[in-house]
Amino acid sequence: MIASVSLKPEKARQPGIAALNTGISWPLQHSPPQKASVAVLPFTNISGDADNDYFCDGLAEELINELAHVPGLKVIARTSAFAFKGKQEDVRDIAGALGVAHVVEGSVRRSGSRIRISAQLIAAADGTHVWSERYDRELAAIFALQDEIAQAIATALRLHLSGTPAQYRPSLPAYEEYLKARNCLAAFTRESLPRSKEIFEQVITMDPGFALAQSGLAMALVTLVLPGIMAAQLAMPQAHAAARRALDIDPGLQEAHAVVGMVAALYEYDWEEAGRRFRLATVREPVAPYIRWHFSFSYLLPMGHARESVQECMRGLQDDPLNFMGGFHYAAALLAGGNANAGESYLRQLAELHLPLYQPWYLLALSKAVRGMHQDALSAAERAYSLAPWSGTTKGLFDGLLRSAGDMKAADQLHRELKNADVYGTAMGTVLFHIGCSELEQAADVAERAIEQRDTRIVLLMALIRAFRPDLFRLDSRWSAVATLLGVPTELSDEHSIHTGADSY
Repeated sequence: MIASVSLKPEKARQPGIAALNTGISWPLQHSPPQKASVAVLPFTNISGDADNDYFCDGLAEELINELAHVPGLKVIARTSAFAFKGKQEDVRDIAGALGVAHVVEGSVRRSGSRIRISAQLIAAADGTHVWSERYDRELAAIFALQDEIAQAIATALRLHLSGTPAQYRPSLPAYEEYLKARNCLAAFTRESLPRSKEIFEQVITMDPGFALAQSGLAMALVTLVLPGIMAAQLAMPQAHAAARRALDIDPGLQEAHAVVGMVAALYEYDWEEAGRRFRLATVREPVAPYIRWHFSFSYLLPMGHARESVQECMRGLQDDPLNFMGGFHYAAALLAGGNANAGESYLRQLAELHLPLYQPWYLLALSKAVRGMHQDALSAAERAYSLAPWSGTTKGLFDGLLRSAGDMKAADQLHRELKNADVYGTAMGTVLFHIGCSELEQAADVAERAIEQRDTRIVLLMALIRAFRPDLFRLDSRWSAVATLLGVPTELSDEHSIHTGADSY
């Protein structure tokens, strides 16, 4: 659900496709692609109207969703396939980077109420066209046309679509706005996430029976909480209500069950209910990769199941290998299991591939600060703060590390912005300030305020302390009390530890 990343050299800063295969230690070992595997690239908009880009992306995404129901067919998820949008790469190189045997590409021309779609299925081995077709239809028939194209591709691959219940078809205007909202959610920026929420709300006003719009709103609300853009006390109850409305319409909707699980885990600290909801979200294949990553990050990691958390991330990365969220959660799981070298190395690689995103630098700085490596943490914290100066956590951690390094003038300037502990995010920022100053007792005291604010980021901090400073729970009753308030374990068993051997995942 993160914005796609350029894979072509750009001012000597972005690695090329070759780096995906040779220059970076990806968690997945590259192997010959299975015969029945495909990546659907974003369709090219040739309408001359940039506003139609979202429609073209939505068409490709719907084909991905349809083909994901074909038994035995590996389908690369949206984020990884869309990483090549606007790039003039050879499809054989793209297929090699994604580990697939086939690629679907196409174009869309939209004029008034008419639409023309050209699509082709290409064999990666030699670049030949296995199948191609052009469709001229009324725009109102777009849903039937999506089904027809997916069926044609499946037939060309000598497979057949599995019998699945007919999907709810919203009105065309509601569907177009839904695609816009999904695009904003996938961009994952401070500007796009609130916009995603607003558009989902508009879609629901247009079509209250559209379950995917209800669950999309629920996911947008939770996603606004995770980086601290929206207060948990305001967003999480709304997310739960939207997810429940979605389940009233479609009781089996996986995304909605996942959101209820996230609210139960990160807001209510009801870990039993969270586990039950995530089991419902993942019991039926196919499972969207982002649902696996939320399962990993929101439930398995806090509960100390680091090895299972890594494995769940890996399952999602098999279908979406270039997704930032999957890689970030994979690195977090490695760190939560005690493997600092592998986790931090992977965070550095993510940071190089996703230059505008602060999260890799933030987690890298936090990991080092928890382990007392303040000088090493300072440069990473500075990078995180430069990319997200609005974040209370980046500000607090950088402030504490500056103070630890003796730069009092810069630290005082930042600290003035952290004084109001009633504002959402400032309590957690103050916790990290104290960690940066090596004031662990004071950090534990303030952690209770972060829990009162239901700051979701406290859960990851506790996982890192459990992995690298478990002595704190034995030596300081305040940290034990924090763990008790959260309902999380204070020890990582050998069964779940990944201090060694994690690089093989």
